[in-house]
Amino acid sequence: MDSIKGLVVCPQPRAADAGAEVLRRGGNAFDAALTTAFCQMVQDPFMCGLGGMGTLQFLDARSGRHGMIDFHARAGAKVRPEMWAGDSQGRSEISGYALFEDFRAELGYQAIMTPGTVAGLARFHETLCSQDWAALLAPAIRMAREGVLVTPFYHDFLARTPQPGLPSGLRRVSTTPGCAALYLDAQGALHRVGDTLRQPEMADSLERLARHGAADFYHGETAARIAEDFARNGAFVTAADLADYQVREVPPVIGSYRGYGIASNPPPGSGAVLIEMLNILEQFDFGGVQPGSARHLDLVARAMAAAHEDRENWLADPDFVDVPVEEMISKRRAADWAARIRAGWLPGGRIAAPPSCTTHVSAWDAAGNCVSLTHTLGTGAGVVTPGLGFNWNNAMKLFDMRPGRPNSMAPGKARTTGMVPTIVTKDGAPWMIVGAPGGSVIISAVLTTIVNAVDFGMGAVEAVSFPRIHCEGGPVFCEARVQGDVVQALRDLGHEVRHSPLSYDPGMSRAHAILLRDGRPTGGADPRGGGGVAVAW
Repeated sequence: MDSIKGLVVCPQPRAADAGAEVLRRGGNAFDAALTTAFCQMVQDPFMCGLGGMGTLQFLDARSGRHGMIDFHARAGAKVRPEMWAGDSQGRSEISGYALFEDFRAELGYQAIMTPGTVAGLARFHETLCSQDWAALLAPAIRMAREGVLVTPFYHDFLARTPQPGLPSGLRRVSTTPGCAALYLDAQGALHRVGDTLRQPEMADSLERLARHGAADFYHGETAARIAEDFARNGAFVTAADLADYQVREVPPVIGSYRGYGIASNPPPGSGAVLIEMLNILEQFDFGGVQPGSARHLDLVARAMAAAHEDRENWLADPDFVDVPVEEMISKRRAADWAARIRAGWLPGGRIAAPPSCTTHVSAWDAAGNCVSLTHTLGTGAGVVTPGLGFNWNNAMKLFDMRPGRPNSMAPGKARTTGMVPTIVTKDGAPWMIVGAPGGSVIISAVLTTIVNAVDFGMGAVEAVSFPRIHCEGGPVFCEARVQGDVVQALRDLGHEVRHSPLSYDPGMSRAHAILLRDGRPTGGADPRGGGGVAVAW
């Protein structure tokens, strides 16, 4: 059997296939990740897209470079910190989305922030990729023009009953005529599973991007079309916001867990929050503890809730707020939390649960190159600029509507995100590449995947598939596969528990990992919705 050239793991199997084909043609992991990311935009156009944002971590084996490329969305120049405070109806029960009677932070042009995906992926290509930009975009262009099959996850995202205060999928898709024309069938209904979704105008936009590069999207013909549409419809993002957009190249936040190195993303991403959770768990001995037991899940829930309390108080855009990252990831802070937990501290007072949005790709090649890339639209504003064929982000909904808070809105500011593209090392060498989509529950998915592999010796598939919990400071959400007696034991300990009827709850986020234990690469794609592992031989 030929040796493995590389692996691509992501929620969309056909996108993973496209990335693996790049590896077979001699591309590196960075080339494969770029192609996969653009194909994900076609396969899952409400999870990610040209109108979105994201962050990626890379490890370049040849040069030893290890860094982050952050391309977060940023508030438009017309935003004012106090502009919506008096109209806000609070935050949603699930994930703390800003609520308004008219859905202004969720749907429509005012929900859009300056997009970063095109600039970020172009910088990624310039910095690390080995193959031609246009060639790497070609598979996505072909998919958009020929059509892709509507998947169960794509359909469920739009068809499921929304949480209180948020719009239905049909309402989201019907926000603008361009969106309705693209994502509704001839009868005005949502596309069914197995339908072919063709996106010829997205193919045209991708072809212009392939020919002219990212400059066209921010300064050229495409930018002019975007700016004119935004100005006509009252968006906060201006032509100058597009032209002035800047990608950030920054070092990862570095921590450790039981002798393993943990590298994740800096604020406004949640890498420090992930490391804080791991630091707290490190204060407890898991020797002899059974995975999935009440002892295991109780400690994980409390560690999640503790770190989320610090996230709520401290996490923000570091261009605007001094974020105490070193304090958050310090072993001393973790020891303080562990002492409170031993004294009986319990989560309480905050209500949250996982949404399902965003997407992720993990890629590795035999040379040792690694990339963990998470990108998103939020959940999509339901806006399609006429002729461009892609959906825009609704990132405004994750700002704190109250002025004077760390995550309050301001022109040019990025809001906080749960994205945590992570690389775990052992003895200085890559050991796991992991990330997930799904709002703030991303952190829970990545945390439990790492703990499952490090503490309990699970392989990649088991680590991402194992029964999942999530806690942000309120209830502990448990999948149906968490045993009934364990749920009762958690309640007896004082937790409020929400026991899902779903065994593989797609709202629990979909972790995607490559595990390099003993130098043997294996991929784990989360079965909670989609999931593809593609191997290049």
